[in-house]
Amino acid sequence: MDSLRLSQYDIQAARANFTLYGNHDDEHFLRCWKHQTCKGCLAASQCGWCPFTWSCVPNTSNIPLLAPAYNENVCPHWAERWELRTKPLGCQVSSITSLTAIVTIISTLVFVSLMVGLVRAIRWFWQYHKKHSGWWRLRNQRWARTWFRAGELEPLLPGSWPDNGGP
Repeated sequence: MDSLRLSQYDIQAARANFTLYGNHDDEHFLRCWKHQTCKGCLAASQCGWCPFTWSCVPNTSNIPLLAPAYNENVCPHWAERWELRTKPLGCQVSSITSLTAIVTIISTLVFVSLMVGLVRAIRWFWQYHKKHSGWWRLRNQRWARTWFRAGELEPLLPGSWPDNGGP
């Protein structure tokens, strides 16, 4: 019977397995865990709401919205990790929704900036072409004449001269 008894050290090690990084602030945990509604949870400082399990969890991340990126165990159930609700955006907006909106807005701004830059470049080239017509023609240059002049001196296939009805 004595072999089934655990030492104090074994009990502490087992408790550490069920806490975040082996260090658990019971007061902070209980302060958040006692809230049963999202609004009550978000009213408390450094707490976040996990909607699937209806639980208020401690969220000590510097940027509460990004807590799931730094702590995969922020919510009790793994599937709701990115569904965490935080104070800045409220109960109706999850972390993944916020991040999706932010990425979409930034992508749209980058795309619009690239299109504006492309239009400006095309206009600049068009104006430059009007002022300096022929700037793009290489045949007027002495070095380019020999480059473009070289052609076929003799056809590779017999009877394929254009005047013989070849291809």
